[in-house]
Amino acid sequence: MSEIIFILVSFTLLILVIVGIHELGHFLAARWFNVQVIRFKIGFGKTLLKRFDKRGTEFSIGILPLGGYVQMQGEDHPLQGEEDLEDKIKGISYLETSLGARAIITSAGPIANFFLAVICYFLIFMIGVKDIIPLVGDVSEGSLAQQAGLSAGDKIMAIDNRKVLGLKDLNTILSSRIGDTGEVLIEFKKPNSNLKYLETVRIVNWLSSEIDQSPMAAFGIKPFIPPLIAYIQKDSPAERAGLIKGDVILSVGDKKVSTWYQLVEQISSMPDREAYLRIERKKELIEVFVSIGSTVDQQGISKGRLGIGMISSNSEMPEEFLLVTKKGPIKALLLGIKETYNFTILILDSIGKMITGSISSENIGGPIQIATISGAAAKAGLVSFISIMALLSINLGLVNLLPIPILDGGQLVLIAAEKIKGSELSEKFIEFAYKVGLLLVMGLMFFAVFNDITRMV
Repeated sequence: MSEIIFILVSFTLLILVIVGIHELGHFLAARWFNVQVIRFKIGFGKTLLKRFDKRGTEFSIGILPLGGYVQMQGEDHPLQGEEDLEDKIKGISYLETSLGARAIITSAGPIANFFLAVICYFLIFMIGVKDIIPLVGDVSEGSLAQQAGLSAGDKIMAIDNRKVLGLKDLNTILSSRIGDTGEVLIEFKKPNSNLKYLETVRIVNWLSSEIDQSPMAAFGIKPFIPPLIAYIQKDSPAERAGLIKGDVILSVGDKKVSTWYQLVEQISSMPDREAYLRIERKKELIEVFVSIGSTVDQQGISKGRLGIGMISSNSEMPEEFLLVTKKGPIKALLLGIKETYNFTILILDSIGKMITGSISSENIGGPIQIATISGAAAKAGLVSFISIMALLSINLGLVNLLPIPILDGGQLVLIAAEKIKGSELSEKFIEFAYKVGLLLVMGLMFFAVFNDITRMV
């Protein structure tokens, strides 16, 4: 129950901030042009809280935190669905402003979302973000990574001539190739060598039908995880042997191990056997005698077991394997702008590929997926939560710019049509456009929720 409450609180906070900033953009632009704002509402349905300011604007919160709107005098919007307050408040009408002013007011919402993303990334780089250096931990059999000649310990330098500084860069660059057909260029170095290797692998409609799969994992690359003990189970072979948290296992018998995957493979092959472990403990090398236990997997095969766990977060990773990015205000702001731009391009590319069918439309997520992601991000820490907020804010800004009536992009199209025509559009045409737009948006929302439910079952 507490898990559900935590997810709901995280989701509500996320939506309130993202939607609130979006509507604040519209509101401030309207006030700049002296347009009377009748209502500023976050959420839909029954009003939980409301208050009026000195200029007669109603600020309210609805029971369903799934959107919001700013209603201006002279503006009619099919999603508002409440009593018209236009007769109660007098002021400059939205329709009395110039087409340019209307375009600025309309586009101010999405612009505010991009601004929020920049601020989020600015805060992240000010706080400091940790990433793992792009070392290969293991390579999946028959994968693209194996075709490229990658192996454990290799350091990836670039993908498609784009520098890779950390695993986040690696995943982001590979994400941009989802749905593509062509060649992927990989530049990497072998351990203890400065010699660079350049290899290409061919992809055909890569991951076009996959859902929620890590591009790095799909490429066949497992992240580097050192054979460091993060925790020890009670009454396990490891505890009885005297192993402690923080020990780094260097070899099992005469077999050297340099990654967690190699350690697991070696221990798994030695059920109910005895061995000496060579470990590094507080910069000292020692040997520990251990009686390896056993467990039976789902196929009925007996495998060795020590009862130890690997590191599960960047905070547990030794510093030599971490890339820490922490900047001053100016550099953090510049990086924030760059990060927002990069993810905007990536999302636009993904939307384009969904429209053309290069990527499965099942990747579209709705409120259930957003709630799950926001809850997981909040648990992972402040930086993760802010990062998700930035990504969702960019998504909201871009989605609202789609040329669908009732969305900001559709409003801009109607404003442009009026400018080209040289006179006002007919009420019948606008009403028809709104109905079509509402139908499209409701269909998109239904499809997103359907995808969410499909993921759960």
